[in-house]
Amino acid sequence: MALVFHRAQLAVPVACMLILGCVLPLAVLVVFSVFEVDLDAFTLVPAFSGQSWVQMFTNPVFAFLIGKAVVSGAGTAMLAGFIGYPIAVSMTRLPVLWKGVGSIVLLTPLYTGEIVRIYAWRVVLGSEGLVNAALKWFGVIDEPLKFLLFSPFTTHLVLLYNNLPFMVLAIWISAELIDKRLIEAARDLGARPIDAFFKVILPLTTPGLAVGVFTVFALAAGDMMTPSLLGGTSGATPMAMIDNLFGTAFDWPLASALSLSLLVILFAFATGFVTILLRFDGARAVFRRGAL
Repeated sequence: MALVFHRAQLAVPVACMLILGCVLPLAVLVVFSVFEVDLDAFTLVPAFSGQSWVQMFTNPVFAFLIGKAVVSGAGTAMLAGFIGYPIAVSMTRLPVLWKGVGSIVLLTPLYTGEIVRIYAWRVVLGSEGLVNAALKWFGVIDEPLKFLLFSPFTTHLVLLYNNLPFMVLAIWISAELIDKRLIEAARDLGARPIDAFFKVILPLTTPGLAVGVFTVFALAAGDMMTPSLLGGTSGATPMAMIDNLFGTAFDWPLASALSLSLLVILFAFATGFVTILLRFDGARAVFRRGAL
């Protein structure tokens, strides 16, 4: 006799994985955040104190680091959206064979590790790197450009490079799902290409754009290696602070409070963006079709 599973039953393994991989670690962080540290014995004391949270909200350094991460992530997501959107929409018009080639080219940067990509950029942008060497050869500069390496410019350039494929993929998948007859109908009714884009294509690809923006925001805001290795004196991040607090400083309560604060900000960003997203009629139509 064939077994028939309901949707609720199929969701049980996923729910168990979410509880073990997400809810349980968050609960551990919440518990650790109200502990205290005995530095003499290097142990955690379950004192149920709010000292770490008080320090978290009263020390301006943490607010600065969190704000810096949020601004960096949001800026990278916006740039990735502006650059990645036309690339993704253009890829939908390619023949099937060239779509495969395009996806391989798009994912090529992800075939290597993050450390390899970072050091490759250091070779390209260094004082004796390819960019400075080329500018010298053409007579554009007499001395190497210092801002090309170990600066906020380098950090955001590499963050954009590393995360742009995720934006393009999210928008590309969303654009591929658009019924081409809707675009043809808009043009038959006299809509100009720019009108068809803003009234048909953009609203229907908003869900993919939302996924891409949130993915790039989360990855860029939570990146620790790129700012640390390419940002120079401006490379301080809350992730590096969390790593230091958990490791060298052995201040797990403060590290837990800082980690939870970052997660709350990311959740707030996602909630706000989804709220704005649901105002688009095209996005709601996509959601309703997916729920059927």
